Amino acid sequence: MPTSLISGLPYMPSLHPVNAFSTHHLKYALDDLVGPGDIRTDAALPGTLSACRLVGGGVMIIAALPAGTMVRHEWEHVAGLESNDVLASIVLEGKGCVSQNGVELQFNAGDVFYRKARMPSTVQNASACRFLLLRFSFSRFNGAHTSRFDRFMPTLARRDSPLRSALWQYAQEVLPALSGAHSETAGHSLNTIYHAEQAFVSLLSAVYAESQQAETAPAAGAADKQKTRWETLVSTLDAMLCEPDLSVSQLSQALGISPRLVHRLFASHGHRYSNYLLERRLERAHSDLCSPACSKLSVSDIGFRVGFNNASHFSRSFRHRYGVPPSALRGTASSTFTSSPDPMMPAHA
Repeated sequence: MPTSLISGLPYMPSLHPVNAFSTHHLKYALDDLVGPGDIRTDAALPGTLSACRLVGGGVMIIAALPAGTMVRHEWEHVAGLESNDVLASIVLEGKGCVSQNGVELQFNAGDVFYRKARMPSTVQNASACRFLLLRFSFSRFNGAHTSRFDRFMPTLARRDSPLRSALWQYAQEVLPALSGAHSETAGHSLNTIYHAEQAFVSLLSAVYAESQQAETAPAAGAADKQKTRWETLVSTLDAMLCEPDLSVSQLSQALGISPRLVHRLFASHGHRYSNYLLERRLERAHSDLCSPACSKLSVSDIGFRVGFNNASHFSRSFRHRYGVPPSALRGTASSTFTSSPDPMMPAHA
């Protein structure tokens, strides 16, 4: 994931401070280091970052962010990402919540949580937090089993796990020791650093695998599984509504299940995929048109942000569903869709 910011960073274990004098600077840095997204904080100082490149590929970041900070990666932010990268976060201080793919995880100091880089997610601090975050390819995280990326789920490490305790100790003691003892003064060669780094990545992978095993151990009933699958399917579809050509294939890939199972889930709830998708787009458009938070968006922008790429189709569908054209909810005429729209969404609309 070469970017201008990352390419200028030193290699592990040396950490380089990243300028974040304002929320704008912080967003720019996080866009490069973690992934495109939006950030909101009410604090006068947005936070501090330091980062380095991993010798084996990837990046490591230490981020200190004030209470109330929210970092959100929407679908339009991450849709262009192609690499199958994992985000692994160790909570050094603080508490908050992370959500992705319909899963919401409450974290505290000492916890470890995992998510996909190219899937919408939100991290919100309930208090001032300090994170040690690593981003690297799934192939490095899970070896040769790259086909398992589709089944990768957001996960919180087991709190009673000795493996998690070992990972915490590594982050608290081993990494600072490596950083304090530079290779030129303590004989730590690049080869030593690489293997120490790989041990850290392997620990992260082991903690994730253990957590997944723990989650699947108590076999849920068929009805519970069906309910969970449906809720996850609905939340994922909602997160991807802005994709105009959203297909069952795309949805199934994001969920890590087969297209046939997607169709079966819709059928079991009395829906057809195409009808349900249209209905959700119209419901979201109606909600946005009535929301004060979206008052500065034009009618055409609202159509684009829920996945319509044709003004006439949007207007006809909306009128058929609600009996009035979308512009009637604004009292103004609908603006014309352009061939290359640039719908700028508010960070927390």
